[in-house]
Amino acid sequence: MVEHEIEEEEAPSNVTVSYNVGPGHELYNPNGAVEYAWEELRNRRKLFLKKVDKYQGVLLYATLTETQQEELATYRQSLLDLTSDYDDPAEAMINIPTKPDWLN
Repeated sequence: MVEHEIEEEEAPSNVTVSYNVGPGHELYNPNGAVEYAWEELRNRRKLFLKKVDKYQGVLLYATLTETQQEELATYRQSLLDLTSDYDDPAEAMINIPTKPDWLN
């Protein structure tokens, strides 16, 4: 068996290289996975809110029925409340509200 020495390439100056660190390391964050999960939830929510917000414009909003306006407001508020309604990001993720059928 021939062993090959792996030569590490130097990263370009505009690239930051980080490594996973475990317990005992000065950069270790025991809550890192949870913080990452909340960040992922917020990113997903941001995409949903972008779709909702296009209907918030005066001209498009005026074309919605009263029922659609109420559904839109309820859905949007439910999205905004996700991070305060749940203590666990996984629970919040499985409880992302269902968008109204008419919403593109």
